Amino acid sequence: MNILFPTWKSFGVEDIKETFEELGHKVSLYEREPKNYRIDPRYKSEIKKYIKENDIDAVFTSNYYPVISDGCNDIKIPYLSWCYDSPLILTYSKSVFNEVNRIFIFDSLMVQELRNLGVKNVWYMPMAVNEKRLADLSISPQDRKIVESDVSFVGRLYTEEHNLYDRMEPKLDDYTKGYLEGIMESQRMIYGYTFIEELLTPDIVEKMMAAMPIKVQENGMESIEYIYANYFLCRKMTQLDRTEIFSYLGEKLHEIKLENGRNIAPMKLYTSEPTPQLKGIKNMGEVHYMYEMPLVFKYSKINLNITLRSIRNGIPLRAMDIMGAGGFLLTNYQNDFSMHFVDGEDYVSYSDREDMLNKIKYYLEHEDERKMIAENGCRKVREEHTYTQRLSEIIGSI
Repeated sequence: MNILFPTWKSFGVEDIKETFEELGHKVSLYEREPKNYRIDPRYKSEIKKYIKENDIDAVFTSNYYPVISDGCNDIKIPYLSWCYDSPLILTYSKSVFNEVNRIFIFDSLMVQELRNLGVKNVWYMPMAVNEKRLADLSISPQDRKIVESDVSFVGRLYTEEHNLYDRMEPKLDDYTKGYLEGIMESQRMIYGYTFIEELLTPDIVEKMMAAMPIKVQENGMESIEYIYANYFLCRKMTQLDRTEIFSYLGEKLHEIKLENGRNIAPMKLYTSEPTPQLKGIKNMGEVHYMYEMPLVFKYSKINLNITLRSIRNGIPLRAMDIMGAGGFLLTNYQNDFSMHFVDGEDYVSYSDREDMLNKIKYYLEHEDERKMIAENGCRKVREEHTYTQRLSEIIGSI
């Protein structure tokens, strides 16, 4: 097949292109980005023309884009999308009903919600790794010292100035502010079930609309409650989760003396955001997804995953990357893990920050057990969750 691959804002472009080509397909990368992901007549006309002139058989994207779906639907060519983001409001565009779509989503709850709306061509598909690239990881002894650590985390803290909740909060009255803080604190105590959208009552939504108005797109099926819950409150909860956990670890880790007499080294945090407020944490800056991040995962004794709150059931890409690189994964609970992995054998979950701290100490002291779990997770990911398997299934859908 001749596959067109629009590549803006995509993870894993090199891995996906390489895998498609190994499967015998030709891949044309398309770097033009639409001005509007939903409706852009000029872009739709241009991509349709490119498809026709270059004998394209199917279009593939990481994440789903309505403007591409509509263009493909016009000329009746298959549109394949594999979604790794949540929230992904574009999947609530009415274009998801186009017959040419083959939509694959990493979060089983998102799939169920779309099916409940009547969307037929949507399936659950967890993320994957390029096992050949990860098996060839190498590093100099000098660089290895940089990435080695007892505990590490790679990712954002969501402390950026454009955080939507923080922009809205000063404009809220005290009751609404207190209500939202209360439901966020309640939700933060629970993983595995998300109820915060249900608790956004009409009067609370009215107050939020007055403070920071939003609107549903004309071709969208998402609710106002969905937008506020996932783009305002879930990101704020994730910010609170991560900063509070890291502050706690920064304070507590250095106090722990392991059985061999040494203290736990300061946790390493890999992020582009400044973190002067986090004491006892080493901010290492940002790392390159393809070439540096896997080395951090491999040479960290314990890799933390603190899932973005808007990912309700799904296994985050970070978790797959950690296990695929041979790292030990310590993560919060997510329902979809149980479909593919065994807690305590392939990875380890924590229930709260105190449980996290206790498990960090335990697995630093029990090296053989830690290494066995990391090896089990790595083997399972590299055998059962590869780009070759996933992309073969995606192609097979047409």
